[in-house]
Amino acid sequence: MVHKEITRQLKAKINSPLYSVGDLLPAEKTLAVQYGVSRNTLRKVLKELEDQGLIERRHGAGTWIRNKHFQASVTHLDSFTEIARNEGKTPSSQILRFELQTPSAEIAKSLQLEDGEQVYYAKRLRFIDNVAMQMEETWLSASRFPDLTLTHMKTSKFAYIENICGIRIHGCYESIVPALPSPELAQLLQISQQDPIIKMHTQAIDEQHNPIDYSILYTNMFEFQVKYFLPRKAGISPQE
Repeated sequence: MVHKEITRQLKAKINSPLYSVGDLLPAEKTLAVQYGVSRNTLRKVLKELEDQGLIERRHGAGTWIRNKHFQASVTHLDSFTEIARNEGKTPSSQILRFELQTPSAEIAKSLQLEDGEQVYYAKRLRFIDNVAMQMEETWLSASRFPDLTLTHMKTSKFAYIENICGIRIHGCYESIVPALPSPELAQLLQISQQDPIIKMHTQAIDEQHNPIDYSILYTNMFEFQVKYFLPRKAGISPQE
């Protein structure tokens, strides 16, 4: 339906850095022209966004941004759980799969496993304030983390690694590419198959630079937006 597509587009704009909470949206007539729809269709869009708590419509005064589903600024490596809690939000996870596996050659190489070593595989849907934000697939060595349980994966993987296993996470390698979701993923994240997502491959390492995990994250970019600040290393020598 047309109004569903316009709802996604306008929601993405509201959740983008273009707007702040308290800002006034353009008038209904202006928005209708901008999106090429009738005033009636636009009103359905605004009603849906109002029901989601993103906007507030005041008769005679206009439409205001009431809330953003999620935006955060990150200045160092934080877990999904930490990012949500730092913004005063409630994170949660739904475990879709949790099992022992024989790893693929790629996963075995990434985790530097010996022949015959198995891995724990977890597939979980991540929520913030009950809104689906991200689907994560992660692999960890069963030899290194023999006590990993479903309960650990329902909360914070980083908390398990650091607080229970006593392994300090030194940092994380990340590579990011745009992608289109599969039918299953679109359904889980409640988006269209034509809506782009962010696909991120990550690998945390310990202080000895040994791999800790290997993960693939699929992020709903309409709902989960994170702005990163990366400090520049001081002391660059001038070029001759």
